[in-house]
Amino acid sequence: MEKTVKTILLAMIPSILAIFLLIEYFPYTGLGRILSIPITLFFNLVILLIFVFITRKIKSKVYKSFYWITVILITVLVAIIMHPQESSPNVLIQIRELIITP
Repeated sequence: MEKTVKTILLAMIPSILAIFLLIEYFPYTGLGRILSIPITLFFNLVILLIFVFITRKIKSKVYKSFYWITVILITVLVAIIMHPQESSPNVLIQIRELIITP
């Protein structure tokens, strides 16, 4: 049980860091941030708990590593998708425009 809690806490670090970066670089959220941050953390926690139970049955360390990298990327993507914007377009659209436009 103790190992599971440590694993989940370590896996939550990238999504929490993503949330802090989103707040810093995309601040125009209005009051939506009050609801979106706890809901995002809850969804990410549920995703991680599901994958903890899935990866317990896997013996290969290579497959476990692959699953954990995938899960962590999914939680970061969930944090980005659920970040609200009041008057600007969605965060993914803004990031795409920053990358594509020269």
